Amino acid sequence: MSVAKKYSHLGIAIVFYMILSNVLASVVVAIASFIYTLFYMFSMMADGGMSTPTIDPALVTEITTRFSSNTGMINLASMCVSYFVCIPLTILILNSRGHRDIPTLSGFKFSTPYENSLKRNLTPWEFFNFLMFMFPLGIIGSAIGAGLAYLVSLVTGNDMNNLLTSMISDMPLGLVLLLTVILAPIFEEILFRYAVVGYCRRYGEWNAIFVSGFIFGLIHTNIFQFFYAFFLGIVLAYVYVYTRRLIYTIIMHMTFNCFGAFIPLLIDPTLKNATSPGMIIYNLVQYGLAIIGFILLIMFIAKGNLLQNTPGAPIQGKFSIKSILNVGMIALILVCTGLTILISVML
Repeated sequence: MSVAKKYSHLGIAIVFYMILSNVLASVVVAIASFIYTLFYMFSMMADGGMSTPTIDPALVTEITTRFSSNTGMINLASMCVSYFVCIPLTILILNSRGHRDIPTLSGFKFSTPYENSLKRNLTPWEFFNFLMFMFPLGIIGSAIGAGLAYLVSLVTGNDMNNLLTSMISDMPLGLVLLLTVILAPIFEEILFRYAVVGYCRRYGEWNAIFVSGFIFGLIHTNIFQFFYAFFLGIVLAYVYVYTRRLIYTIIMHMTFNCFGAFIPLLIDPTLKNATSPGMIIYNLVQYGLAIIGFILLIMFIAKGNLLQNTPGAPIQGKFSIKSILNVGMIALILVCTGLTILISVML
């Protein structure tokens, strides 16, 4: 299979995931809003607030508005649909018959017995190093994203805030823990590391690492989040290729989300008081870890510890432009860009 055809199918599969998850999420939210409205109206009847379940447009609008303001329940419904329905279907499409390099692999299986034999465990020091690499790359990516968001705000007049910050600040603390620290790392690692990296790993490990990181940044559909998600995706993909064990990347992803989203919410539930003593200490710790992580990263690269491509892979270099310049991947870029613009306008 050619490089362009291989990655075009990957792009189409992720486009399917993006469209299906957004459509199904909208349907589920609409159904939930309808049920909530009926339940509320019948509750009013039971309390004597109305004699018959008449349809009052003003009342219906008030009820649905109240439901739509419940960010936590909407995000819970949307993410559950995405994780439990859309991701399994996307994996089946990605590894559908005719697109497998090894015909004997089943729809959910991306590793051969030989690849399974290459699994390795990380030493505590190795795991600590990889964990620390995320902090400087996360801060650098956030700085780039914030700078671009600020420029776009100046040009368009729209406030391009971090969508993640505005979303989690409106959610209950327990739900933030469930969605961002537990569910998101597990299911995103299954799709973007196990499935995506597993699908294209045989075309060159480094190409798989870069492309999976690029896709991981795109699907966040947010200028602010693209770069740090891209850098984080590269680190996680590298660890998965190096160890072929998903447990490490899940734990790393959970740690990153916990430190970046959950702990700040514990310190400041509004995420708006950056000058509070708690947030100042948090930022000092964050930048301290970033400095340590940056030093460890430079030492890691200087020692020549980076992986080499497997001999015989169709892509021997670090990256092939054909993995991006194909119909499927261009369609994915256009869809994600369109959603980014749409979400930005709706904020």
